[in-house]
Amino acid sequence: MTSLISLLVELYQLLRVTLISLLTLTLYSPSLLAEEHALEYYPDGDGKEQGMVVIPVAAALKSTGMMGGAVVSVPHIGQANTQLVGFGAYSVNDSYITYLGYFNFALTRDWSIDVSMLQAEFMDSPLQGSTDSVDASKAEYPAAYLERDWYLTLRRNLPTLRARTDFEFEPFYKTRDIRSNSTAGEHGKSYGVSAGLVQDTRDNQASPGNGYLATGKVLRDWGGAERAAYTRWEAQYARYLDLGGSALFKQQTLALSAYLSDIPTWSNHNTASQPDWFAQSVLGGSERMRGYEDDYFHSRSAVHYAAEYRVIPQWQPQSQIPLVNRYQFPWWQVALFAELGDVAPHFSLEELHSDLKWSAGFGVRVFVENIVARADFAFSDVDTLFRFAVNQPF
Repeated sequence: MTSLISLLVELYQLLRVTLISLLTLTLYSPSLLAEEHALEYYPDGDGKEQGMVVIPVAAALKSTGMMGGAVVSVPHIGQANTQLVGFGAYSVNDSYITYLGYFNFALTRDWSIDVSMLQAEFMDSPLQGSTDSVDASKAEYPAAYLERDWYLTLRRNLPTLRARTDFEFEPFYKTRDIRSNSTAGEHGKSYGVSAGLVQDTRDNQASPGNGYLATGKVLRDWGGAERAAYTRWEAQYARYLDLGGSALFKQQTLALSAYLSDIPTWSNHNTASQPDWFAQSVLGGSERMRGYEDDYFHSRSAVHYAAEYRVIPQWQPQSQIPLVNRYQFPWWQVALFAELGDVAPHFSLEELHSDLKWSAGFGVRVFVENIVARADFAFSDVDTLFRFAVNQPF
């Protein structure tokens, strides 16, 4: 009995450290930068009234050394369901991250708007090979990596009989700069607009147990003297299957996803028709093919499949953990996942499926202050990665 109690105490201490680390590190991890403009905020949360939240963060990353900063979240700025999120951090090697987002401001009864701006620079980022390669037999080299992302999202709810359907119109501006002594510098830029539809029947957006989420989007950049004109479309369908509860788990869900992307304006014989690497159809990062670095695969078209087994345990000790219990933190979740995907220089389903790459792993998700924070341990045939991000991957 004594040994069993000691084991339970050790497990509790391990979980406490994991939860505290996830609460802080997630909020400034480089892994969240790919989709930070799409940060999902759930204003209903656990039903408690919110005030301003300030979360100090500090830790050491390979690309930054020691880094410190703070996240500030302020609800109800201007309207009842809005959220202002700001973040700033600076490191000992002069890396930094700045982010400001304002979400869910209602322009009319049917139209709402989100605005987000990010600028981040990492002075010692391990990057993979050339940005002009479809994929990757690539050597790793240190580099300074500067990223800027600005988005303005207009959203209109469309009346439908079966499911909530939103139309989204989004001007965007994105740049990437890479500087290294080991290779020639790289600069990329893309700005334009996207338009798409989102249909959602999920029973719970933060941790769905049933329903589906279907999205379709077309992006257009009209090009310029230093960037290609291109059109890219993408579509994704995610389905959630309720596996029921048990004595150990409050919720068990099988989540499935399929994704397809293509650039019909692409020409393999004219590189001027090809957008910069990060604006192509990409795999690798915190959402798709998590066992690979960001944008590890990039080309004209991409296909991706994913399956996750997600469980919310009955055991939820966070209200008893000092510091953590100061935040709204209704649940934590464990997930096992597996992924298949590939890119190709032609839009051919046969070619896309001829040599599918794989990725797999497990992760922990926490619902903190009405935002899903996520830590995934992922591996593939070329790498093993531990990454932090925001939002469910799908």
